[in-house]
Amino acid sequence: MNQAYQLICCDLDGTLLNEKDEVSEKNKEMIQRCRKQGMQFAIVSGRPVEGILQLIKQWQMEEMVDYVIGMNGGVVYHCKTAIKKEYHRLDGAIIKAIMEHYAGWKVRFIIFDGAKRYVSYSDEETKRLAASYCEQEVQTDMFTLCDVPRNKLIVQCYPQDMPKVEAHGKQYHNAQCVCFKTAADLFEFVNPQVNKSSGIQKLCEDIGITMQEVLAFGDTSNDNEMLRDAGLGVWLCNGSEDTKAMADAVAKANTESGVGCFLEEYIL
Repeated sequence: MNQAYQLICCDLDGTLLNEKDEVSEKNKEMIQRCRKQGMQFAIVSGRPVEGILQLIKQWQMEEMVDYVIGMNGGVVYHCKTAIKKEYHRLDGAIIKAIMEHYAGWKVRFIIFDGAKRYVSYSDEETKRLAASYCEQEVQTDMFTLCDVPRNKLIVQCYPQDMPKVEAHGKQYHNAQCVCFKTAADLFEFVNPQVNKSSGIQKLCEDIGITMQEVLAFGDTSNDNEMLRDAGLGVWLCNGSEDTKAMADAVAKANTESGVGCFLEEYIL
């Protein structure tokens, strides 16, 4: 693995973050060492950019993160210039139809607008969790948000209900959207042109490199395209088997600083 990589792209949940939703000192140290060797570092997540930027400050990583790709590739943010680019939103009429498809189901809908998390149901615990992500949770009539395109629609459920929620979601057929699981309790719908790989490709065009010069780390289904298309795709062993099948290499679990350990052993 001696190819010269120019850009490290790293998922957050289940990848860069440990079980405490923190970035280990090992991960920070190895990222910083890679940057000193000329590599750049990007966070690539399903979360909104605005919340990630606040968390970067909490993690004391402002000097380590060059780019943030949010909304599963739909938003690309350049940290040094504060330039934000958005791509391929999901039509509001489709979002409405998806919510109607789940009528009567015990699920919670989530739509982001910047750092605001609009939800169909909210309580003190869900508000606390949103705040931990630097997001503001607002309960509202979700159908009133369907007048304009949005980055994505999230369907949240109990983990034990996910197989049924996922199967039902895939019964909604529309060529203008795709759906996939992003966590044990989260199932998402996006424009079919949006995935983490497409966001990275947009960033590569901006900074003048190719996907073959990208080293990517991920763990679950919304990382599949990113690991498949990167010059080197690395799967963390705590992740899902479908994502492992897309990867070129395997790293230790996120609870063991898998990202940092891989960088130290194979890249530095």
